[in-house]
Amino acid sequence: MESKQFLVISILLVLLGIISRNFIFLILAAVSVILVRPNFLKIDILARKVKGFILFNRKIVENEYRIIDGILESKGEYKAFVIVDDIPFDYRDLSNEGLRAKVVSFHKVLDVVDNVDIIFRKKSINKNKFLESLFRRAQNLRVITEADPSNEKAKNELLMVQEMIKKISEGEPPFQYIIYFVVTSPSREQALASATLLRKGLESIGIKARLAITSEVEDFITNGYIRRKEKVGFPTQIPYFTVFSIPKSPTYQIISDGVYLGKEIGTARSVFWNLEKTMNPHVLVIGPSGAGKTEFLISTGVKINTWYHIPVVFFDVKNDIKLRLRRKGIKPVILNPLIYSINLLKIYENINQGIYVSQLENIISNSFRMDKYSSSILYKVITEAFSRFQEPTWNSVIELINQLDVTEEVKIYLLKIVNKIKSVDIESSDESLVDKIEEGVYVIDLSLIKSEELKRFVIYSILVKIINKYNIADDKLKISLVIDEAWTILRSESEDYSLVADIIKRGRGYGIVLMMATQNLYDLGELSDIFLENSGLLVFMNNGDKKFWSEVKRFANLSEEEIYRELSFLGRGEGVIRFIGDPRPLVVKLDTFAS
Repeated sequence: MESKQFLVISILLVLLGIISRNFIFLILAAVSVILVRPNFLKIDILARKVKGFILFNRKIVENEYRIIDGILESKGEYKAFVIVDDIPFDYRDLSNEGLRAKVVSFHKVLDVVDNVDIIFRKKSINKNKFLESLFRRAQNLRVITEADPSNEKAKNELLMVQEMIKKISEGEPPFQYIIYFVVTSPSREQALASATLLRKGLESIGIKARLAITSEVEDFITNGYIRRKEKVGFPTQIPYFTVFSIPKSPTYQIISDGVYLGKEIGTARSVFWNLEKTMNPHVLVIGPSGAGKTEFLISTGVKINTWYHIPVVFFDVKNDIKLRLRRKGIKPVILNPLIYSINLLKIYENINQGIYVSQLENIISNSFRMDKYSSSILYKVITEAFSRFQEPTWNSVIELINQLDVTEEVKIYLLKIVNKIKSVDIESSDESLVDKIEEGVYVIDLSLIKSEELKRFVIYSILVKIINKYNIADDKLKISLVIDEAWTILRSESEDYSLVADIIKRGRGYGIVLMMATQNLYDLGELSDIFLENSGLLVFMNNGDKKFWSEVKRFANLSEEEIYRELSFLGRGEGVIRFIGDPRPLVVKLDTFAS
């Protein structure tokens, strides 16, 4: 259709030229014919250039582009282009430590400037023709250096040419490449300043770079890449722009927003954790006493409360969490289970009675490590209590146990357990402990409970009550629970009676963020793999045991060299973190209240 319109215009221009005897119309007609039918006068190259120029300017006008002093302005944004002219070394010129330092320095340079896009274009060339040109160039340079031994420039160039010939003979394919950085800024001055800063940073580590000129920016607009100043290189000469040299780093969306975790050791990059983007919001911290686990849990828990506006509940086993919070000016609400009743025998309206009785059996069986026979009898008794009494109490359960047709030994065993439960789950008509939890920071004080069995019982009971309270499938974070001495409950978990493992596996389903810390992998019990494989954030803190780090390698991509050189010497408050679904770890100076 466009061609026909051009032909009609050409014919009209010819007629006007004949009628008016004006050659200008005839010239315009010839130009229009060339644009539509380039082969007509066999000058298609000229036609393409003319047409390209017209289209380019049309594109500039349509998209409101402007290029001034090499800076591209488009829709209120300014883009400056920094072109890499040369990288005068490759990885084989450096030691392992030297290369690591170079790569780290390169990414530090990039971190100085915001909104930088790196574009790398590669184009194959004819190896044989290029090799011939190198031989000719080498021969000419030898003649020059023999005639003038003091010509250092020719000597250096000859060495470079000989090195390129050597690389080709070793099997490296030469290619043309262009590397450039696009810096986007809200103003022309800022774009120019950022590009200049980036260029100087690159030059400080030996990468020769410069600002693009206007014609090169125009090439980028019309062709999608910069065509001029293409260099010839080899794969090993450009280590900074390959996946093998980029430092191990988890998905950017996970670590760039959310709760601040600390700074990466080596790059000083800030590391965050986006709980809304992660598959699973739970945290598991493993490390020896004194490594900084508690401080990290407290700091992270408070930040989750601040950032996501959900309540955070700390289980204080040693009576130190509330003191540390108060020391930092945070006044938590203290909930003592010896004062506020758990009301474990009261069921939420939205919970099925049969399911709830099964939950009670799990709580009691795990807490007191009951055998299956005794546990099944207790299940039967509690079921009967709910069916016979409108509002059953632990006294009701005791009454039914006394009526059982079992051995006296079993009766005494069950009565002993229920009486222990009764001592901490005080019967009350008031609002239960869990129902008092709203927005804010809470501490459940377990320090006055000396029995490990009863501590487990209280923690399990509150976990189940919270699961039932927030049992709405809307994929929203509702509450964060922090258990410092997690071995208290994790060692009791089993495949038959698992509560914590069930929360961990269900991920976001409950809307509960479960944060736990323990001293070693053995504390996790027989379900350790479930906890380690399904925790959204794993934190491993320094442990001098080599076997510990060998186990950690199962869950994070660590090399023996990293363990030997870095991880064995981590200090207090430092650790290796790994996000679920991504084995690439980060070594981080953790942000804690102590730091």
